[in-house]
Amino acid sequence: TMSALQACVGFGAAGAIAWRGYRKGSLTKDGAFAALLVGGISLSVTWRFGWSLLLFYYSSSQLTKLGRKLKQEIEEDHAKEAKRGLIQVFSCSITGIVYSIIYFAYFGNTDHAVDYAQNYLASFLLCAYLGFFACCNGDTWASEIGTLSQSKTAVMIITLEQVPKGTNGGLSMLGTLASIAGGAFIGLIYLIIGNFTASNSASQAWLVPYGAIMGFFGSMLDSLLGAVFQETWVDITSKRIVKPMRDRERDPNHIKISGVDALTNEQVNLVSATITSLIAGIIGPYFF
Repeated sequence: TMSALQACVGFGAAGAIAWRGYRKGSLTKDGAFAALLVGGISLSVTWRFGWSLLLFYYSSSQLTKLGRKLKQEIEEDHAKEAKRGLIQVFSCSITGIVYSIIYFAYFGNTDHAVDYAQNYLASFLLCAYLGFFACCNGDTWASEIGTLSQSKTAVMIITLEQVPKGTNGGLSMLGTLASIAGGAFIGLIYLIIGNFTASNSASQAWLVPYGAIMGFFGSMLDSLLGAVFQETWVDITSKRIVKPMRDRERDPNHIKISGVDALTNEQVNLVSATITSLIAGIIGPYFF
């Protein structure tokens, strides 16, 4: 059964963070509601799930503010995109929430250590949840920190050609290192909280490098999907990345540099993080 105290604390903490995000302008009203819901559910299941999600959201929001002026010079819509709405919140949490609900159905509030030999299903769900948020966090850190790189261009993941910073599928050394750090950060949260809450003593030291691997892999997958399934347009006069024009006359200064218009940014995030999460769960036995 769910601990009533843990649920109260969980929804209370998630509500406070969602309200702060709304007040500070990093969440829209429906985004704050979504954050309350997903944060409250995950904290109500285990502290490890909840704090991974909330610290992913908090660190990402702080990094979005970093170098905001520079990012607005690169991307036309950065200011608007810095505010996360319902769809953005759900795309970076919904699969993880499904894992946490399945986990609760089988194991309640008991936080197991990651040990496939002792409990395969619990370990699979823990690793899948870790993989999902390591991917989301790694990709967000890569995007937000990578655009601050001193280099004027990025390298396209498919062609290895130089493209403007902010291009879907564009890589930088700084962004790639940030994706590894972002994944390791989620692994570190898992490790620290698990030391207090997990119910057996299996060595969990691999959680940090495992998070780093999933952060790197997920960010690369996200870049690959973005390069193929998202259009990137650039204004050749201002050198800024601009939104693709729809149903109106195109500006002759706007040229398409990559991708086809098949998926939104949120859909790419969800697909890449979900694939990463499944791989994290499946290959977990080789590490734990």
